[in-house]
Amino acid sequence: MKHRAIEKLLERANIEKSDSDFTYFNSLLLTGEVLVKTVTLGIIAAISDDKDRNRYRLEHLLVRADGLGDWAKAIEDALSGTASQYLLSEAYTEQSELSKQCKLGDWQYDSVFALKTALNELDITSEDVPVKSDMKKWFRLFSTLRNKTRGHGAITTTKASNAIKHLEKSINLFYSNFALFNREWAFLYRNLSGKYRVSPISDNAPSFEYLKKETAHNFINGVYIFFGIPRFIPLIHSDADLQDFFFSNGGCSGKKYELLSYYTSDKREGDAGIYLTPPGTLPASETEGYGELLVNGNCFSNVPELINEYIPRPELENQLFQLLYDDRREIITLLGRGGIGKTSLSLKVITQLYNEKRYDAIVWFSARDVDLQPNGPKPVRPVVYSPEDISKLYAGLVFPQIKLMDKSFKAKEFFEQQLQKSEIGPCLFVFDNFETTQNPIELFLWIDTYIRLPNKVLITTRLRDFKGDYPVEVSGMEDLEARTLVSQTAKRLKIEKLLRNDYIDELIYKSEGHPYVIKILLGEVARAGKSTSINQIVAGSDDILTALFERTYASLTPCAQRAFMTLAGWNSLVPRLALEAVLIRSTAERQEIEKGIESLIQFSMAEIYVSSSEAQEFISLPLVAGVFGKRKLKISPFKAAIQIDVEILQMFGSSRRDDINLGLARRLEKFISNIAKRVDSGESYDNYASILEMICRTYNLGWLIMARWHIESGTQENYEKAKNELTLYLENDSTSDKASEAWRILGRAYNLTNDALGEIHAFVERAQISSVPFYDISNTANRLNRIIREHALEDQEVKRELVERLLAVLKKRQKEASADDFSRMAWLARHIGQESDAQEYAKAGLALDSYNDYCLGILERNGCLEE
Repeated sequence: MKHRAIEKLLERANIEKSDSDFTYFNSLLLTGEVLVKTVTLGIIAAISDDKDRNRYRLEHLLVRADGLGDWAKAIEDALSGTASQYLLSEAYTEQSELSKQCKLGDWQYDSVFALKTALNELDITSEDVPVKSDMKKWFRLFSTLRNKTRGHGAITTTKASNAIKHLEKSINLFYSNFALFNREWAFLYRNLSGKYRVSPISDNAPSFEYLKKETAHNFINGVYIFFGIPRFIPLIHSDADLQDFFFSNGGCSGKKYELLSYYTSDKREGDAGIYLTPPGTLPASETEGYGELLVNGNCFSNVPELINEYIPRPELENQLFQLLYDDRREIITLLGRGGIGKTSLSLKVITQLYNEKRYDAIVWFSARDVDLQPNGPKPVRPVVYSPEDISKLYAGLVFPQIKLMDKSFKAKEFFEQQLQKSEIGPCLFVFDNFETTQNPIELFLWIDTYIRLPNKVLITTRLRDFKGDYPVEVSGMEDLEARTLVSQTAKRLKIEKLLRNDYIDELIYKSEGHPYVIKILLGEVARAGKSTSINQIVAGSDDILTALFERTYASLTPCAQRAFMTLAGWNSLVPRLALEAVLIRSTAERQEIEKGIESLIQFSMAEIYVSSSEAQEFISLPLVAGVFGKRKLKISPFKAAIQIDVEILQMFGSSRRDDINLGLARRLEKFISNIAKRVDSGESYDNYASILEMICRTYNLGWLIMARWHIESGTQENYEKAKNELTLYLENDSTSDKASEAWRILGRAYNLTNDALGEIHAFVERAQISSVPFYDISNTANRLNRIIREHALEDQEVKRELVERLLAVLKKRQKEASADDFSRMAWLARHIGQESDAQEYAKAGLALDSYNDYCLGILERNGCLEE
């Protein structure tokens, strides 16, 4: 089975084979690097989640790896090191093929030996190959080859020529025989309908086909390999068109790392924010629970102590107590946002149960991975992560260690029996932070299958994707409860004199009574020594926003995320009918939009207000959720499209909570009459094309979202429509930041319709906009060079005009250029006969990187490179 990313490199190498041995050798090196990274990341993807985060540890290493040596270490660890014990059983074939000792005639040995021979031809010292060798040695040898050639050394053309056949043989043996490349690979892209567009990276991907039809799954857009289930590979980036593949290439600084395409040499930036936590063993959580069962009142319990600063919440406490005390419902769920008080509420009610005779034991299982501390969220090590962890913890609480060491003892089977009938007596099993377990849905089904009264289960969670429980929603504090918390916290921080009554009112109002947010805001007042603007405090609390909302946001459907960012973009109460109509206009996914808005309300990420005069619902985001939503909007690929929706919503006028009863009918009349009523009647979106066109002519950015729809449809007819819509947009705005996006999409539309001239014209026009990143302009130069080389641009006058315009921009911003960028400038100059300029650009590139292959190649062509 073929792998599209590697096939692209082999295709490139085959083309460059006719150029020169030097060029072909370097292409084979690139192919080998892609092979190393693809295999390493594929194996790491087969490492299951565990409490010590072994897969994260290896990805953390690779995102910072500036050389292939770290990749060789990572594959070694994944195959035979600490991480190997967590390999999925489905990956044992790959593990065996790379780890077993092989002899002459086995493909593994022959591949290693050919690579060693290539190193010998290059006079590069490397480790010997014994009579028998495993395939792991191949990664170490290739790392040596890479470092001594492209990385930190230079080779002559003669040596390269002698090594080529051996390197070629080694790579082909590896690629043609390794089991990993017989697996199914695909790029998954979740459409607004909730279904997925599956783009096979291997020859075919039938195991992913179910995702085209079902909407209940939640996979991040990206590259996947199938090991019994789809496994995400975060350090390879592509898109649904599979036009290019970008691999993690080190350069990690702050929250960004470099991604490199070995096919085009283009670069991108990856988000390193998820890899900022150190990979070592994390501290225990403050609510971890005790390692033994202690006597508390009438119960045995390992439940942690209740925090000292707990604020009573009588109504919720009474409701939960009654639910846990009765003999009716087996599973109770506390549902609410992070930091809203679910865990502390549970601990409070459990202390009340100690003195009752309902339970003989209360057992606490903590899956918490973040403690929300007063100075910010802190990552912690979860105690349980899987059914096996839960079973072993319980067995350790009720049995001596010698019993657990008995190989015949099956902890999971034992715990399943105890869920049905506990030997201790009636037992309450408490699962805290349920959403952070390995697979919450499967875990719930497992518990639900075995739990029987009088035993009961209490779950605390931010997410509830399962049914069969009795949910209790935990929302913000009541006004009196919130004021008590403010008073108590202010006294502890000694800031009572800094808090005016109106400031306290505003703090409770804007925090929506969220206890953790209240504590954070008061902490900032203490730090600043004055009553600082609440909006500014929230806006500057990135880590807190992430801790409170990121996990919930990631679980939302694309339509729910779209609704959330749309609300964040318009700081106002929005008529729900208007929001639904605008989003339906944008997505043509009525049911998904309605379900998405409901999920925002269910997860307390949005709030509903009803006008008493007309019984119309208005929806808005709490302050903290709104600030988080603005952050997501800034980096969303749908930002331009969402802004269009926001601008249409603004036509209805702003609304506050105290004026939602004024003029609602007048603000909604035109929208309801022209769109909402017809959509509500079930007619097709196509029937409203003329209405949308009228809106777009008033709000020019509407052409962008229409173009997106047509591009995503994947037909030649709609590509042509997209080009027309983008042209209409650009007639009115061709130089703004948003126009930059329009030019980019237009270039893609021309590419999809095989119009090379139109494509490159769009990207050259985009390059004229000052806000376009320099690497994007360099990528455009690379495209133009490729088009010229492939003789897809016959008109010499047009070619010269495009090259000169692009060169002018590159030259103006050449201080931002790397060696690769200068090589692209040199090629442009050569294409229009400016040989002396080409040499100067190549020399400028070599001044930055004396071993740059591309600049060296240009000088070699011009006869300026000394052997």
